[in-house]
Amino acid sequence: MEQQTIEKQVSTTDEWKGDVRISRREAEEYRAYKRKQLQADIVAALSLSESAIAQGDDVQRVCERAIRLRQAAVKTPLTKLALASRYLSGSRVRLDCVVGGTGETLTKVKTLETRLAVKNKAAEITLLIAPSLVDGCRYGEIRREIKRVRRAAGKLPLKVRVEQTSSMSVLSRIARIACEAGAKYLSIPYFAACEGLRTSLGRGCALEVSNVQTTEAFQRLTKAGVARLVTDRGWEIYAEWLKQGYEQIEPPMSATKEEKQETSAQETPTQSPPNERLKDPETDYRCKVVGTKLTFY
Repeated sequence: MEQQTIEKQVSTTDEWKGDVRISRREAEEYRAYKRKQLQADIVAALSLSESAIAQGDDVQRVCERAIRLRQAAVKTPLTKLALASRYLSGSRVRLDCVVGGTGETLTKVKTLETRLAVKNKAAEITLLIAPSLVDGCRYGEIRREIKRVRRAAGKLPLKVRVEQTSSMSVLSRIARIACEAGAKYLSIPYFAACEGLRTSLGRGCALEVSNVQTTEAFQRLTKAGVARLVTDRGWEIYAEWLKQGYEQIEPPMSATKEEKQETSAQETPTQSPPNERLKDPETDYRCKVVGTKLTFY
């Protein structure tokens, strides 16, 4: 009901050409509504992200943060899969198991690790492609490895991960191979304009970007439609994004009594026309309608 009232006020005043004046109560209601909307938008964006358990990380801490941020999954090596499963038990956060070590292992070893991950309740499989295969452009071997691991994964979504940043032409070729072999994601490290690889992916295959460290990069990739983002700074990104949003929602603080008296003494009719002044600085706010949003002065 509160939301409908605010939206009705905004749409009604949208026809005005000048400023809009609303009371303190109305301003508080509008800001409260915008704060809730901002929090919902940030939570929705973080629900498409993952945390990653790296060497030396506290598994319990990573899992608990993922639950609080409502992230999609936690990426974990096979050796920590059972422990992470215990901490994530009862939550909606999925287990994304990485197979292949550094990537430079035999395909039969990666296939065995995949079967063990499935047995230990992994919900997603991330396959590390050997850097030597990527550097040597050995696309036939890459294709065969993906197909074998895909069969071992069964119904679980398979992600094909390229660790090093290669040329766009090489990554585009691997993206097409991954899609043809039945992978659900191509996973790459973050680099400038990495979202452009989405155009190389076929239907049913999405893009995952790892090592996202800044709020700006997270927001840009989310807006670009990247399906999954992997970051170890989810909590910091949440706090910074929330702070940025609150700064845009909150109007300037009211002047003190002394500042008001000083300003009043200096004002002349030519400096501030009557229709530009606040009727009551203590209770009224000046704002401007931009589309369906109120922007406070």
